Amino acid sequence: MAIRVLIGDSSGISREIIRHHLECMGCEVIAEAETASQAINLFRTVQPQVVTLDVGLKPTGALDALSVFRTVRSEAPETLVMMTGTSWEPETSRVFLSEGAIDCIVERFDSAGFEQMWRSLSGRYPELRRVEPPAGLPAARSSRGHRC
Repeated sequence: MAIRVLIGDSSGISREIIRHHLECMGCEVIAEAETASQAINLFRTVQPQVVTLDVGLKPTGALDALSVFRTVRSEAPETLVMMTGTSWEPETSRVFLSEGAIDCIVERFDSAGFEQMWRSLSGRYPELRRVEPPAGLPAARSSRGHRC
């Protein structure tokens, strides 16, 4: 059974990149959110096992990425939360770390960042297997047709 993931990121391009890498890791992306309120509503509706959460997720009213993080932690503490972001401010890091964001913090969308994501996911869910093509065949494709 695939690991169910919710992606929370304001950037459509970032969501696409994260989706691609997660699918190549054997995960099923079941929902994507562009704002904090969407992320909370979807989290409660689809009940994912993993949430990727951009520190810069578009706020909605008083709700922001930290609100989403706190909601996930309080309502489903077993859910793996992977914090993502391309521009972490030291103060932001301190706030999330003080709130217990120790599962996985991916600071860059590069091979090192996605390797870090893989280590966190496969450590928690050993049944995950990277999608690798059989010898001599072209690379496998994610559900959206991208090569893994």
